[in-house]
Amino acid sequence: MSGSRLWMAAALLGASAATMAEPTNFRVGVGSFQLDSDPAPAYLPDNSDTGFSVFAEMPQSDNTATRFMLYRIDQDDKFTTGFQTQLMWGVGLSQPGFRAYTGPSWHHEKTRIGRPGKNHQVFNGWGWQLGLGYQYKAVTVDLAGTVRDPHDYRTENRRAGLGKKTPSVYTTSLLISYRF
Repeated sequence: MSGSRLWMAAALLGASAATMAEPTNFRVGVGSFQLDSDPAPAYLPDNSDTGFSVFAEMPQSDNTATRFMLYRIDQDDKFTTGFQTQLMWGVGLSQPGFRAYTGPSWHHEKTRIGRPGKNHQVFNGWGWQLGLGYQYKAVTVDLAGTVRDPHDYRTENRRAGLGKKTPSVYTTSLLISYRF
């Protein structure tokens, strides 16, 4: 009886070790980040200003994932820092190979502005993102973009004296991550 218990314990220990050896789908990564608002005051970032991002991503299934991204742009007297959350619906989100996704996002950012009496402005809002990527073993590379609700940017344009024209606001990112 003690021999069978020993074999049973060894089998359970081996099974748990095999399970622990399997990587999770949790990913951590870095990337480039661009924000463009057109038309916009000269003190807001445009597509010639590139920053960086760090992010964490967790696929819940092959078709659903979430991502949280911190980003910063600090170039040519333009400074923006913020975060973006993303819900991703797509294919290939939890396995090696091609992946494509879309879904809603929400951002909150603080931008240095050049209006008298105020040195920064907070921008919040929803957006819709699209992304394509490829996962090879534990490394994933994605190209992603988000179209943002222009409300806060349009308000800033009016405050800066640019009229009521609605700007096109979008972000682009090239991301690389490692799966743990």
